[in-house]
Amino acid sequence: MARRTRSPWWVLAFVVAVGALLGSVIAEAVAAYPGLSFLARDIRAGVDPPLTVDLRFLTFTIGATLRLNLAILIGIVIAIWIFRLLQ
Repeated sequence: MARRTRSPWWVLAFVVAVGALLGSVIAEAVAAYPGLSFLARDIRAGVDPPLTVDLRFLTFTIGATLRLNLAILIGIVIAIWIFRLLQ
């Protein structure tokens, strides 16, 4: 039995990011079709509007929003599945 080598964590993080990006593109593409619009319905969580701290000599702006929908989750699952097949 061949021993599988482990990939670094950043490779899996990259694969998940690519899957989420492709899922997002798919969600925007199918949003106009009534039969597939459920894939594009999303949930947003995060800091909106961004938090800004002004110290006169330095300004910090901190903000992030996580957007999830069914197409993004499907894209992530498919990307991880393909990643595991290629290892």
